[in-house]
Amino acid sequence: MRRAIVAGGLLGVLVGLLFVYHEALRLSVAWPVVAGLALWGSVGRDGSRGINAAAAAAVGVGAGYVAYAAVAEFFPVTRMWLGITAGVAVGVLVLVGVWSRGRFPVAGALVGFAAFAGLFEPLWAESPAAVRTHGIETLTVALLAVLIGVVGATLGRAVADRFATADEALDDEDEAAARGVLGGSS
Repeated sequence: MRRAIVAGGLLGVLVGLLFVYHEALRLSVAWPVVAGLALWGSVGRDGSRGINAAAAAAVGVGAGYVAYAAVAEFFPVTRMWLGITAGVAVGVLVLVGVWSRGRFPVAGALVGFAAFAGLFEPLWAESPAAVRTHGIETLTVALLAVLIGVVGATLGRAVADRFATADEALDDEDEAAARGVLGGSS
């Protein structure tokens, strides 16, 4: 219970500050940071797997860019081809996540992909050629925003887990052992 109060307070303050000051961070939108915070479970106990979650999110953002760029450069510019490339990209992300046995969090990769797609979709609808003019800019914004969220989740989890009661810590270890993520130890 103490951990939930601390975590809620920390993340609530972070999101509040983010929504007030996101322009100072040169972020045009704030929601991808909140999506990065959603990777709370992927960063692991005490934030020990934050690097893995951040790397997976970065790969997901890159896969989103590649999906849009492939259609703009190599395939007919239609919704069908965008759907095919996006489906292939997501399929590859999930496949890599499954093959990695927990070392590459699928949730992180999908959050990264969704962040890029969500930011770039309005530009794509306006002109698919926007990949050339605004693709890298959008990639940078999505990457920065999601990584800020993952860092926030990692730090929040590290601080909040220090306040966990003994019962909460045992519940986390039992849950992780049941999923096979940590191999039964912390």
